[in-house]
Amino acid sequence: MAWKQRARMACGLALAGTVAACGGGSDSPAVVTPDQNNVSGAGVGSKKKVLLVGVDGATYSQLQSGIAQRTLPNLATLSITPASTGGRLGTTTEQVPLAGPSWATVLAGNWANRHGVSDDVAVATGMRTPSLFQYLRANAGSSQLRRGVASSAPVLPALLKADVAAGNLDSMRDCTADDNCVAQEGVKLVQSGYDVVFTQFSAPGLAAAAQGFQGGSYATALSAFDQALGKLLAAVQASRQANANEDWLVAVTTSHGLDATGSTTTLPTVQNRTTFIALNKPFNAAVASNLPAAPASADTLAALPTEADLLPTVLAHVGAALPAATYQIDGSALAGNAGARAMQSVVGSSNTSVVLSWQNPTTATGDMTLLRDGVQVATLPGSTSTYEDKSITAPASGVYRFNYTLVRNGVPTSLLAQINYVKPIVLADTLRNNLAAYYSFETLPAVDAKGTTTIGPWVAGTDGGSLGSDNFGGKSLKVDSRIDAYQLTQSGADIALSPQFTIGFWFKSDCTQGNGTGEPILSNKNYVSGSNPGIALGLFGSCEIRFNIGSGGKRDDIQGMKFSANQWAYVALSVNATAKTFSAYIIDPALGLQKTENKAIANTDVTKLNGLATKVWGINDDATHAYVPNNSGALKGVMEFNDLAMWTRQLSLAELQTIAGSRQPLSTLNP
Repeated sequence: MAWKQRARMACGLALAGTVAACGGGSDSPAVVTPDQNNVSGAGVGSKKKVLLVGVDGATYSQLQSGIAQRTLPNLATLSITPASTGGRLGTTTEQVPLAGPSWATVLAGNWANRHGVSDDVAVATGMRTPSLFQYLRANAGSSQLRRGVASSAPVLPALLKADVAAGNLDSMRDCTADDNCVAQEGVKLVQSGYDVVFTQFSAPGLAAAAQGFQGGSYATALSAFDQALGKLLAAVQASRQANANEDWLVAVTTSHGLDATGSTTTLPTVQNRTTFIALNKPFNAAVASNLPAAPASADTLAALPTEADLLPTVLAHVGAALPAATYQIDGSALAGNAGARAMQSVVGSSNTSVVLSWQNPTTATGDMTLLRDGVQVATLPGSTSTYEDKSITAPASGVYRFNYTLVRNGVPTSLLAQINYVKPIVLADTLRNNLAAYYSFETLPAVDAKGTTTIGPWVAGTDGGSLGSDNFGGKSLKVDSRIDAYQLTQSGADIALSPQFTIGFWFKSDCTQGNGTGEPILSNKNYVSGSNPGIALGLFGSCEIRFNIGSGGKRDDIQGMKFSANQWAYVALSVNATAKTFSAYIIDPALGLQKTENKAIANTDVTKLNGLATKVWGINDDATHAYVPNNSGALKGVMEFNDLAMWTRQLSLAELQTIAGSRQPLSTLNP
């Protein structure tokens, strides 16, 4: 028969050792088309089954290209949406786009702040939260389902080690680096009557790592994976034909995206964080569409489904309902009823409340219920999309985590919120001492209360500054460097040459300017190199602020300190030129205090901290006013500032904590 010949030809094109089921006397066609007349199930009393297929290295853009060129015919039979991994940037859910954290999210339905797999090394310690297989075994409605896994990558066996030990899996096959073994084992599990089968392939990822997208190996590996998927789909279809009551959910996904060269990196770029989810059933149209354009921006990606949605999609299909009081899954199902989606939180302006927000993709059938740590805190109208929980109480200042669960249309969705709870304290009166410059930014042009500096646009008539809303109910300075950056000019002595000095300010950013190249927040130097003379505070990827000092060929740095996107955080740099030490602080409303104190200035000549010696500091730029042109890849954008102050002494941590904890601007001291 012609279709048999086509199947054999397709198998001949596959990578050697990928699809053993292509050999022998198999009469299954290479392309299996799902029964489009039965996309929603086999009817009342149907036997619910799941085939979950994972593949490393299958990027959404390459998948789109393969489908357009008809080289991935089996994937083309499914509904496919781009999706995201890596959590929400600039929040406690953010995680690196690597295989370990991503597969943990697929298995647990939440992000690294819950499951604990922060990178590929952490897979050895397993997940802190239940996996799909633990949920299935523990739930009365799904406990009798037979569960099996076959994987060719080392990540899955490591993540599922605890499930194997606990008996949550009936079969676990470690097919080390052998996709052929995975395909054979997966087909065998389906044919043996298993109810939930997870097969994970790795050849496309290995091909991309070895040769990128060029040279043909990657395309061949991706095509071979599609042929393996065809064999699995054929086994599912054969099982359905033999058992009319079976209702199979087939879901396919990848762990994370790759960069333009096919490489895996930890940078939180749109490419690295874009994955895909494919189903043999239609998506809820309010949640996802089939094969839209690849996301081109972080905002577009954030509006898409996530890898955390796979687990609740599977649980909903098999009817494993989990109690809302103990729910800890961040995703929500992609098919069937839609609950709330994209839950996120920010800390209230007083650091004593949590402001929740979410999306309502469909009309609610009734009121919503909100629980905090299993206890109901509110009943909300179905159209509500935000709620501020002001009922939080804590015994002392510190970082606290609360599990919020919102039940909408009978569907729960959870979020682990975090707050740096601060009990009200008094603003230290000593903050008046040695205060050299201070801006409250209540008006524009901005006015220095001490009269020693001026702030304004670099170019007259090109003003990128505007007033925003600060964290005290007043105003702030928003600087949009896409129009023009700002400069601070000192009229008196240069603070950077003081024996001791501190620079502090409230800061807010959406972090979109943060990438591997970075962008200065405040700098008096030519920041084309950190070794150049002067000082720079720079915004880098994942909402990181780096503190840099240099003197020409030599430098000292404090790195790795984070803040929350779109939240006011207090930032301070303190230098003791006499003792040759410097300190950096970030006090964040969600992450709490981060500090590096009295780090030795081991390399920098402290007599050259005045940078270009022009007494000018760039705001959202360096002191050359040309950071972006001088640094390929740097991005312009908006940064927001409030209560910018300079002292000719070192401030203590206790003084800085009163700034963050008093909930009052320095202007209340009448400095």
